[in-house]
Amino acid sequence: MKKPMRTRSRSDDDDDGRKEEEEEEEEETFSFDNTKGRRRRREVLASSFAVLSFSSASSSSSSSSYAFPDVDFTKQSQSTFLLGPLKVTSLRLQTLREDIARGDVKLGSEEATARLRNATLDCTSARPALEAYANVRDVCTLSIVSKSVSKKYANDEAKRRAAERKEATVQAYAALEAVLKDANASEEQINAAFESVGACVRKFAESVLEAFAFDDDKDAAKREEFPELFR
Repeated sequence: MKKPMRTRSRSDDDDDGRKEEEEEEEEETFSFDNTKGRRRRREVLASSFAVLSFSSASSSSSSSSYAFPDVDFTKQSQSTFLLGPLKVTSLRLQTLREDIARGDVKLGSEEATARLRNATLDCTSARPALEAYANVRDVCTLSIVSKSVSKKYANDEAKRRAAERKEATVQAYAALEAVLKDANASEEQINAAFESVGACVRKFAESVLEAFAFDDDKDAAKREEFPELFR
């Protein structure tokens, strides 16, 4: 005996809709988790394509007297990538300072501490999402940048100077955090703490740029690219 054919109900359509939504969410999550990897691959491919284009053009026009410039795309992209976080810190600190001056952010508040943590890129304390990881690995962005350039310096003196500037910046962050946690801190104390942090960030940026040993023209161009860091 044949079983009667079951007709689709509205609940069946709803179940199918939920399944499709769950699959879309999983796909979005996977896409988000892999964004950084794909972005890095795109940068590498773009750099490789540019280098290959120059090489091809140069070899195909060997009879021409024009010589293509010797451009190190890897050095350019790496320096921009490592100076980028320092620029973000500088801009966020300036915004935080202005918000405090206007009274939009109160001293001694959790918001002030959280905003500073956000500005320093986990160099005062780690974000809640990174707290467990911070117990086994240094998550401070300054440390990550410092390690990335540590093998590029021409001599040990430059390397030592960079390490000292990084530590001085971390200490300046801590001093600023103490001021922001003090609800009774004076305007003079606040301004002095922000000025100290700004000076330390700019000195560390000098060391990061020094690691790449650009010629004068490229060094000047990189400084123009990051006016917040090189005044």
